[in-house]
Amino acid sequence: MYNNSANILLISELLIRFCLCLLYKRDRNKASDMYHAQDTLLHVHPGPLTRRTAFRKSPIFNLLLFLAVLLITSSCSEPDNGAAGTGGTVTGPPGIAALPGLEANPTGRVPLAAVIRFDAQPGISSRLTITDGDNTWSASFDDTMVRDGSYRIPVAGMRPDREHEIILELTAPDGTTETHRFTHRTPPLPDNPLIIPPIDVKVSRPELMEPGVTFLSVRRRALGRPHWLTPKQRRFTQGWGMLTAIDARGDIIWYYNSEYRTAGIARLLNGNILMHRTDFSTIEIDLLGNTVRQFYAGDRPFPPPEDPDAIPIKGQQTLHHQPHQMPNGDFLAFSANGYLVQDYYSSDTDPGAPRRDTMVMADTVVQITPEGEQVWSWNTFDYLDPFRLGYDTFNSYWWVRGFDQYMDWTHANGLSYDESDDSILVSLRNQSAILKIDRQTKNIKWILGRHDGWPENLRDRLLTPVGDLLWPGYQHNPRMTHDGTVILFDNRAHGGAMAFQERLPVHRNFSRGVEYEVDEETMTVRQVWTSGDSQGDEPCYTNAMSDAWRLPVTDNRLVIHAFCLPLLEGISEDDMDPTVRVTSDLPYGGRILEYAGDEIVFRADVVDPYELVQWEVYGGFRSPGIYHRTTETSH
Repeated sequence: MYNNSANILLISELLIRFCLCLLYKRDRNKASDMYHAQDTLLHVHPGPLTRRTAFRKSPIFNLLLFLAVLLITSSCSEPDNGAAGTGGTVTGPPGIAALPGLEANPTGRVPLAAVIRFDAQPGISSRLTITDGDNTWSASFDDTMVRDGSYRIPVAGMRPDREHEIILELTAPDGTTETHRFTHRTPPLPDNPLIIPPIDVKVSRPELMEPGVTFLSVRRRALGRPHWLTPKQRRFTQGWGMLTAIDARGDIIWYYNSEYRTAGIARLLNGNILMHRTDFSTIEIDLLGNTVRQFYAGDRPFPPPEDPDAIPIKGQQTLHHQPHQMPNGDFLAFSANGYLVQDYYSSDTDPGAPRRDTMVMADTVVQITPEGEQVWSWNTFDYLDPFRLGYDTFNSYWWVRGFDQYMDWTHANGLSYDESDDSILVSLRNQSAILKIDRQTKNIKWILGRHDGWPENLRDRLLTPVGDLLWPGYQHNPRMTHDGTVILFDNRAHGGAMAFQERLPVHRNFSRGVEYEVDEETMTVRQVWTSGDSQGDEPCYTNAMSDAWRLPVTDNRLVIHAFCLPLLEGISEDDMDPTVRVTSDLPYGGRILEYAGDEIVFRADVVDPYELVQWEVYGGFRSPGIYHRTTETSH
């Protein structure tokens, strides 16, 4: 059993020093006398005998001595096993040097979160229980929550504008326990529709849903074509981003404010969140909004980040789209770099347009250690034909990101690692193709996509369709499922047409989640699930971004439409055509869906009620809980 007297004595000394400082702060000589006197009282450094004698005769000495003796005596008594107040003690403390205290929004980026800090001996485990009157959830932590010598327990999952009771139970290695209670009222969500995504829940059936919390990467955008935005519109678009987490009812229970536009996000093995941002950096944050690690493209077209600890990825001009952590802790990411291609096309609608030497962005897959060392890479420019074109090659995607007049050839937008055979799935949007790359040989194992336009040396890598199958078009974020299938979001931009082919009008188009089964022995592919192969009753056409998952507990599918474009006749997808009205000119918002089989068990729309902003839900994931890596329960 730990002895409280040492801790109480320390507190007594601090109280006495503080009182003496206040009483004698206007008289330095007296303050000096009293400092030596109280040191004598605590047997630290004996001062002059005359000063000690004078001080011991004062009423101040008698008062402080009485308080110190009282505190030390009470510390040796049996602990109070009744209910404790805020920060109160229920059983003997497990070697805590500084009592726990709760701080709301410690980084200024997570308004609904808080942290409990305390100093204690190594080996303390903790259990946190939080209730808001309607919901209760618990999580357990080990001593890995120590940072800079202090324990930092994140308090997360709280709903806005509610009173929460928080119970922290601490356990020492010998089983000694201590309990502290806190109350905390969270702030309401901002009432400004420009800085918080308006979530309109249409369907919610928690009993049929995958348990857990849905994390989302949210963006906003000013109306207008990217290359026509004013400087203030561009700052509004690029200088803001948000990660948010919603529960099964669609309530926001956590959010993180970013100073840059966010892209893909992933949950790491340690429970932290990894995200790409549009400043070509990759950031790891914890639930309190602390930056744990930051990578950035060493050759990006603007200065390094302000963080002096940010790690440059040398030789890379960009880091973009979806980050991914491998089982060994390394990270996979895309980097697009520019290459001069001679006699290149200048149009994706007219094959006879004049050719010219052109800078073309080609994507590279890079594997990065947590220390920022590049240990593996695979470059599309070395394996694919830059003259195989999809639509959007000549749009302004890279122009507005610091690479003026660079063409968007591959537009890689999703990757994941397949541990079963040490390979990597790569989605190339503007090639309308998913490739599987052998990490050891760097050879292409197979290509899932339409068969036209591929060079002779890759045609034996094309998968043959079996049964009814719709090829993906301009897809996003393929992933291996726990059942060995491949699931992805099929955007179907331009109806899946490649360059120079007739495109499907916007008002007749749709997007979907789709799952394929690949047989690598027979080199065939079969479509095993889809959210719909036609427009349906409430069609949603999403020509970029988005996400799809097969969930591990229920086998439900989570499908995230980044936005639903207005299906108006006469609207074009070609941002570069100044003679027509295009989708970028119109308001839109996102849609989050969960399917149990073909039944929708959750649906939420993210739409600006005033139609002034384009809200985008870039993508997201379902986590077993808000904490993910801890033992977590809720009811």
